[in-house]
Amino acid sequence: MEDVDEGILSDVIYEALKTAFGHKEFKTKLQKDAVFAIVRGGKDVFVSMPTGAGKSLCYQLPAIMAEGITMVVSPLIALMQDQMDHLAARAIPAETINSKMTETDRKRVLADLYSETPLTKLLYITPEQAATETFKNLAQSLVEREKLNYFVIDEAHCVSQWGHDFRPDYLKLGFMRVKLIPKVPCIALTATANKQVIEDIFLQLKLKKPLKFKSSCFRTNIYYEVTMKQLIRDPYTDLFDYIKQCLGGTLPENPKKVSDWYGCGIVYNRTKDGCEEVAHRLCQKNIPAKAYHAGLKTGDRLKVQTDWMEGKVPVIVATVSFGMGVDKANVRFVAHWTMPQSMAGYYQESGRAGRDGKQSYCRLYYSREERDKVAFLINADLKRPKKDLAAAKMRSKATMDGFNNFVEYCEKPKCRHWTITDYFGDEKPDCQKNCDVCKYPKRVVEDLKNLVSGSFGKTRISKDTGEVDVDLYGGGRRGLKKYV
Repeated sequence: MEDVDEGILSDVIYEALKTAFGHKEFKTKLQKDAVFAIVRGGKDVFVSMPTGAGKSLCYQLPAIMAEGITMVVSPLIALMQDQMDHLAARAIPAETINSKMTETDRKRVLADLYSETPLTKLLYITPEQAATETFKNLAQSLVEREKLNYFVIDEAHCVSQWGHDFRPDYLKLGFMRVKLIPKVPCIALTATANKQVIEDIFLQLKLKKPLKFKSSCFRTNIYYEVTMKQLIRDPYTDLFDYIKQCLGGTLPENPKKVSDWYGCGIVYNRTKDGCEEVAHRLCQKNIPAKAYHAGLKTGDRLKVQTDWMEGKVPVIVATVSFGMGVDKANVRFVAHWTMPQSMAGYYQESGRAGRDGKQSYCRLYYSREERDKVAFLINADLKRPKKDLAAAKMRSKATMDGFNNFVEYCEKPKCRHWTITDYFGDEKPDCQKNCDVCKYPKRVVEDLKNLVSGSFGKTRISKDTGEVDVDLYGGGRRGLKKYV
């Protein structure tokens, strides 16, 4: 729609926004500007917005306004299914081609896509599927018939080896795009990319002078805090009290009547056994909770997720595999019982709180014992033989930097929001005492003094060798040493 009058274009876009999605206005000016730029067409576009800011609308609205098809690459089938469910609720025809579908469904979808007037508006595929002959033939057919409007890469940070969630199959997308669909505008979206990752996304996806729409990662409605697990007499009781406070202040008269709870929450745990243990402890204290992890059968795992999504259980205790593809607005808290491996990973997981814009809470239970376990696991992974040594070295540095940055987040008395925005290259926000450091500075400093003066070990990953450096996070009563 490059040649359409701006006034007419605006009217058409707002009409589609209201009719298809039920909104009278855009969430933000940035979202509006991104949509208008994509609808005008002819340019590659990069969009970086926090969770809940409306990234998906940036490509879904232009997709339904165009006559052809929009292809969307997404890293997880669960994530695609969630998007398709939302579109189906709006009577917007969306389909997927993936390894889990039946042959009958695959033939049905392909028949529509190869038809003269396809009904499908959005086609979701995994990066693995994009490398198949089926996809290549389909892409060529759509281009030849002028039916392919946009090529969308969701969770675009997965293409970067500097990112926290690198997926090798994403690397093929740039070459595939140049070879098969060079004239189709590419739209790359992410919520977790710092400057280095963004530059790598542009490079790997072969984006041609992309229009860039990036908002601050600052989440004004989230209170961030770090609790030193080693300084708490009974961490489980502390977690129980925290959840109770986040979900209304007092337990409902009938805890099993979930409708009486104020919202819901997620407790992240690194291990399957840890998930089961925390869920069991919470149930003992009359907080209905269920564990979610890879050790469960597929059907059981799906039931746990469905029960939580439908509000039948207020708390889910999960490994990090849970969350991507889950769009639940009233998550009042996200607690990390164990330590994530990176700042970007923590931001993504904690960002699942407060999608409705209401005040929400994120707490990390931190201990140096847990920190050392994570460092050990990272070191073990880095020592495994790699085929591409140059790529492995880059990936190792990114992993080490991510871990060390996150330890600084935990062990420095600096505004949590400032630390997060600094990592992502954004301006320092006005926290307004929406983190523990700004609200209780003396208490945080005292806790850190107690932490560093204890005999808890002094471990981090050395940037030079990839080995454990036993003397960097210490400093005793003199405080934290300067990081290198």
